[in-house]
Amino acid sequence: MMYKIKYILFACLLFAFISNIKAQDIQFTAKAKSAVLTGEKFQLVYSVNEEGEDFRLPPLADFSVLMGPSVMTSSSTQIINGKVTRSRQYTYTYILKCDKEGKYNIAPAQITIDGKKYSSNSLNVEIIKNAGAGSSQAQQNQSSSESGSFSNDDLFIKVTPNKRSIYQGEPLVLTTKIYTLIDLDNVSDIKHPDFRNFIVQDLSDASNINWSYEVVNNKQYRVGTFEQKVLYAQKTGTENIAATEIEFLIKQRVRRRSQSIFDDFFDNNYRIVKKRVKSKPIKITVKPYPSGKPSGFSGAVGQLNMKVNTSTNKVKVNDGITIKVTVSGTGNHKLMSTPKFDFPTDFDLFEPTAKNNFKNTVSGMQGTKTYEYLIIPRFPGKYTIDPLVFSYFDYKAKRFKSIKSRPINIEVEKGEGGEEYTGGTYSPSSVNREQVKFVGKDIRFIKTGKAHLKPIGTFFFGSIGFYFGYIIPLLVLLLVFILYRKRMHENANMHLVKNKKASKMAQKRLKKSSTLLKERDHEAFYDEVLKALYTYLSDKLYLPVSELNKEKVSNLIEERGVESSVKDELISILDTCEFARYSQESGATEEMDKLYKRALDNIGKLDSQIKK
Repeated sequence: MMYKIKYILFACLLFAFISNIKAQDIQFTAKAKSAVLTGEKFQLVYSVNEEGEDFRLPPLADFSVLMGPSVMTSSSTQIINGKVTRSRQYTYTYILKCDKEGKYNIAPAQITIDGKKYSSNSLNVEIIKNAGAGSSQAQQNQSSSESGSFSNDDLFIKVTPNKRSIYQGEPLVLTTKIYTLIDLDNVSDIKHPDFRNFIVQDLSDASNINWSYEVVNNKQYRVGTFEQKVLYAQKTGTENIAATEIEFLIKQRVRRRSQSIFDDFFDNNYRIVKKRVKSKPIKITVKPYPSGKPSGFSGAVGQLNMKVNTSTNKVKVNDGITIKVTVSGTGNHKLMSTPKFDFPTDFDLFEPTAKNNFKNTVSGMQGTKTYEYLIIPRFPGKYTIDPLVFSYFDYKAKRFKSIKSRPINIEVEKGEGGEEYTGGTYSPSSVNREQVKFVGKDIRFIKTGKAHLKPIGTFFFGSIGFYFGYIIPLLVLLLVFILYRKRMHENANMHLVKNKKASKMAQKRLKKSSTLLKERDHEAFYDEVLKALYTYLSDKLYLPVSELNKEKVSNLIEERGVESSVKDELISILDTCEFARYSQESGATEEMDKLYKRALDNIGKLDSQIKK
């Protein structure tokens, strides 16, 4: 009885756990524009990743619901490291309109999934007065769109710096905004300034533009932030930043004499035209640092902090010690130079390494930069490494600041084959083989006694080495000539060359089919596998591909001594490829991968069994 109760409790807990996991995976979100003109139509879209029922829209008393809900279902499949994951998405779309300006809140919607209710997020939508609605401005914009004569007031860009005067190394943010009264399709070309004497870091780009509305010269513009860049000046003085140029693709309405009801649906009433716009140049003053620059200043600018950590303070001779210096905060981490320690001469030093862990922001680089120093003591004793002084310039406080670490005390003990410390001097207790240096080894002793001298040129002429010096090159030349003639003879027989290279060429084709498999081009994959197999058989059987078919191939390879199982596997692969190539259904990626491996294995077996 107790066993049954435990089993029931376990099942209940497991069911609750699975239900909780599923509940955590449900994503129910609402999306809409944050700013809309009065009288403008906009979409309110709800997305959920599980099929639900009883979808309830919140009260929309301030809005007119022109259409909806339009329900769509989409699915996707991902294969990562052989693991297949499938997901579905359900969207409910409404078309709304509001004629009264103001700020409105759209309450969460509700949906029921597996008997449980879920709520979406709420939305804030600002309705802005449409200054050009129904006016001569709107008519003028439509006329411009139809004629293709776009003025500089219809579309322009602004590049705005957040400061006009900065210190060297201080972050300068340039924001590029698009102002448009016309319908933009895309960007075709961008020409940035060369930013001479600046280091540039990108903050954002045009991949995700957030649009809003802004009134300029009594005109209601659609405004989007195109990109933001952070610049760090490397030189003092007046810097002139040239204009930014962007070429836009614009949808232009075209009037037609005869117009079909399908023209609007297929965008037949529009064509794409180009317009290049240019911003104004910018002048920036880069100020030099004030007086009082410390001697150890490394070029660091910002609001920074510094820490020094040591892996150990007690080691043996020839053991490594790692010292880490971490600079954190907001500044120009990427541009600062490596801090310098004053290490004792009895330590071997290695080039320090730097690791960056920061992100670019409008205030500069935020995060840490870590320097690692590896030192190895070569003698025992007690050492003190002087404190590290890290100096930087705080442009907000307009002065230099310094951070001083604590001194590092290291005790080095005698290791195996090490040194002994006696009264301030070092005496070797034992000597390693590597520590011994031979002096004067390149000086040879003067030979004494009677010397036997020979005239130069008489000891080699007529010797065995003299004759071999002539005979061996002649033999090598003859051998090369014979091998060359043999290769020429083999290459003259094209069938023999193709036969030898058949397996290699087939594997190359199969590699191409592997690429098509990754690209999920099913028809091209099966076609390439067929080509690889038939080309291989053509080269091995000395027959053109046009004369080959499955029946003829089966008979010929059987005559050449191929086993029945290998022959049957080949015919099966050919049948599968031909069927899949002309079938309307795409095969699963797993099956295609298996077929690719079968073909590769079959070619290897055929190559070893087909008799010449």
